[in-house]
Amino acid sequence: MVSQLQVRDKSAWMGRDFRDNDAWIVTLTDRQVTELSAAAGQCVARGLGVTQVTREDFRLASMAPLIEAWAEEINNGRGFLLVKGLPAAKLGDAQVRTIFWGIGLYMGSPMSQNSYGEMLGEVYDEGVKMGTGRVRGYRTNQRLMFHTDRCDIVGLMCQRTAKSGGLSSIVSSTRIYNEIAANHPDYLAPLEHGYIHATMEEGGAFATYRMPVYSVKDATVSCRILRNTIENARKMGHAQYTELETRALEYMDSLTNDADMRLDMELEQGDMQFINNYTTLHARTAFEDFPEPERKRHMVRLWLKAFGKRRVVDKELFKDYDGVEKTLERQPGAATG
Repeated sequence: MVSQLQVRDKSAWMGRDFRDNDAWIVTLTDRQVTELSAAAGQCVARGLGVTQVTREDFRLASMAPLIEAWAEEINNGRGFLLVKGLPAAKLGDAQVRTIFWGIGLYMGSPMSQNSYGEMLGEVYDEGVKMGTGRVRGYRTNQRLMFHTDRCDIVGLMCQRTAKSGGLSSIVSSTRIYNEIAANHPDYLAPLEHGYIHATMEEGGAFATYRMPVYSVKDATVSCRILRNTIENARKMGHAQYTELETRALEYMDSLTNDADMRLDMELEQGDMQFINNYTTLHARTAFEDFPEPERKRHMVRLWLKAFGKRRVVDKELFKDYDGVEKTLERQPGAATG
């Protein structure tokens, strides 16, 4: 029996819809760049570190309502946005990072991204590999399969591009739900039941837990998936699945990688991408860096608790959307957790 539930709002898009439609791209005007750089420049001149900057420090006159409108589109509309036009090479890293942080302050409250309580994530290849202990994918140059992050809105700003690769892709998780419901409704049960994830606890022991991929509450569909983590748990022997569970996940994989479903983009220096984690999945292709350390691919990530919260959500499934609890103090030379 075919599921009668279909998501009919703007979040259920297909990538092919935007091939000749740049409504999802905002290009900053010269006047807007001047306003943003002036606000950031004042913070830098005062000696404020990026994460010390408050909304009161980063005052915007004309752009404040515009950024709040961007957030509304992300929270309750299409679910994603790309902001271009920031002259990053001219402004320098300090101003660009402050601008990115400052824009985020008008969308939501920044949250901790790791066990060290860091509020601004540094995304680059640290020479480690997934599946070799307590390693999260963003610390590698490996392919990141489609996934969500532990927040309402995730922002990604390109500080430096790779020598090759590192393509960013997004796909509508609500559109994928529609396709599954229409074509393979029997796959919904295993997806809503969830898959095993394995995490390393203090002392090196692995703890496993089952996390649903889809949640439906009051006819509102939300998604939560860490695809690489699911795969790593299976490879490490922490999870075994039935044929139905395997087929459901494979079908979801095929949809996320369908060229008509996904939207690919090359983030250039200074570009800022913002997405809704409940309705939009994101991925990254593997990349190769330049040999010089100062030219390595470097993205800056922001996790936000949105001011305009999603109307209906399963709090049990999404309880970890409050970021990562700080439990450790950083030691010199310590790896990011």
